[in-house]
Amino acid sequence: MSMTKNNSEQLGEGVIYKDIIPLKWRDILREELEFSYLSLQDANEEVLRFITTLDDFHVENQDELGSASGSDLSRIEFKLNLLLDMVTQLVEREMAMPEAVPITLGSAGIEWMSNVVPREGALLELSLYLHHKYPRPLIVIGEVLSVTPIEGGIGRYLVRLAYETMSAPVQSGLEKIIFRQHRRSIAQSRRGSQVVR
Repeated sequence: MSMTKNNSEQLGEGVIYKDIIPLKWRDILREELEFSYLSLQDANEEVLRFITTLDDFHVENQDELGSASGSDLSRIEFKLNLLLDMVTQLVEREMAMPEAVPITLGSAGIEWMSNVVPREGALLELSLYLHHKYPRPLIVIGEVLSVTPIEGGIGRYLVRLAYETMSAPVQSGLEKIIFRQHRRSIAQSRRGSQVVR
C-alpha cells in the first residue's frame, strides 16, 4: 500500500490510496439507483465503520504499549486477529472472491488496471474489498470516464471512474480510511529508512 499526492482532479483533491485489492464491477441502469440508494449507503456506512474499527484495534508499535496492561491488550489483539483470519479464510472458501487488481483510490473517483473492461460512459456498480480481514465490499456507483490501453501491458487497460450518488457520511468515512492509510505508509517508510541506516 502506498499513498501519493493526487495529480488527477478526477480522483479528488489531496492524498490517494494505492493498493492491490479484489474488485468486481457490473453495469447497472440509472433506474436501479432509485430503489437501492438508501440501503446501499447504509451498508457502506457499516462497512466503513467496521474497517475503521479493525484499524483502531491494530497496534502499530509494541513500544507504544509499554505497560503490563499494554501487553495484555497485545495478547488479546493477537487472539482476535487469529480468530478473524480463520473466519475470513472460511468465508473466502465459501464465496468466490474477485480477482485482485492494482487500484488508485481517491475521494472523488478510482482507477484500476484490468484485462476485462467496461465501455466508456457506462454506469457501474463497483465492489471494493478494502480490508484483507473483512471480506465484505464497499460498493460505489460511478460513471466510466476513460478506458486507456497501458503501454507495454499487453491486453491491459487503465479504467478511470468518477463516483456518483455517495452520501456525505460514506464520503467522509472513505476519506478517513484514505488518510489513515497515508499516515500508516509514512510511518512504515520512516521505519524502513531507519532500518536501512
